[in-house]
This record gives sequence, C-alpha cells and structure tokens, in this order.
Amino acid sequence: MPRSNGSVTLRAPSGRMVERRNRDSEVIDAAIGIMAAKGYSAMSVQEVADAVGVLKGSLYHYFSSKEDLLFRVIEESYAQAAAKAEEVAGLGLEPLEELCEYLRREAVWYLQHQDRANIYFTEGRHLKGERLEQMKKWGREYEKRMRGMIARAQEAGSIKSKTDPRILSRYIEGSLNSLRTWTGQAFQGCSADDLADKFIDLTRHAVQAD
Repeated sequence: MPRSNGSVTLRAPSGRMVERRNRDSEVIDAAIGIMAAKGYSAMSVQEVADAVGVLKGSLYHYFSSKEDLLFRVIEESYAQAAAKAEEVAGLGLEPLEELCEYLRREAVWYLQHQDRANIYFTEGRHLKGERLEQMKKWGREYEKRMRGMIARAQEAGSIKSKTDPRILSRYIEGSLNSLRTWTGQAFQGCSADDLADKFIDLTRHAVQAD
C-alpha cells in the first residue's frame, strides 16, 4: 500500500511533524495547479517554490526532484482510490450495490479533483524507472479490484453474466475516466453528487442483468 501524507506520526515537539505534513500538502497543491495550467514538462521547481512562498532549496527538504512531485501526486490519487474501495467493502452491501457505491464515490472524486485526475492520466508517462513501474502496478491493481467487484456481482446474478468481466471493467473505467471532461456551461448548476448519480444510473442500466 503506498504511503500517504496521512500516515505521518504527529508526536514531534513543537508541532514540527504537523507543520511538515501541512507543507507537503501545500507543495503538492501548488504543483497540481501549475501542472494543470502548463503541463508537467513546462513546470519548474522554482515556480512551485514561488507559489508556496519558500526558497527553491527549501523545497528539496520535502521532495527530492520535480519527478518526485509528480510521483507523489499520482501516488496519493491511487491511495485515495484504494481507501474508498476498502471503506465501501466494509459496508456489507450486496455485490452490485457495492460496485455502484464505489463508482459513485470515485465519480464524485473525479468531478471534484479534475486537475488531479487529468495529471494522473496525462502526465504519468513522464515517470521513469521504478516510479513508472510502480504506477503501472497500481493501474493493474485498480483494474483487478474492479474486475473482482464485477465478477462477484455476476455470480450473484445482478450483472449480465455472458459478458467478460475484463470487457465490462474497461467499459466502466472508460466511462468513469471521462468524467474529468464533464466541464463547461453544459454542466453548470449540476453538483458533483448530481452528476455522479446520473453516471451511476447510466452504468447500472448498461450492466444490470435483465
């Protein structure tokens, strides 16, 4: 399971660990804003430092490199998705309802964190070596989790049983990923919850057994 800022122990004197965690979050938020506006390639560490209000050299106390910043954004995104799956699994829902509740929470996240979602899907190619391999591993784990939910719902008879779970998984993931593009005047006045509910209604209609 990837690390996250929330795992930092808050026992250091003078609140130093709390301050470090908050500064980590500040730096990541600043990097997300700059990457969303300019793209990863055009972003500089100096711009991130300026946005946070620290010297460039001070930034390296929190992140080792520009690539490390990108990796942390992607890492946190995956960790949040895994946490949602764990929370929903603990609700004791029927398989189809578990899938729909997980997808609803993911949909709300995509709609409320569109910049972060765009970075996850468009900038991850800039990672190299072990970081790139780790990102690919998280992607495989995500797909495996989704296929498992679908397979359990098929076994329960609530999802069409003749369709390969791999195909259904790709269909659902593709639809979910497209939510990050649901912006502009056409969707003004619609809350993230409203749009997520519409997405779930459409998904349920597409996959539910007759």
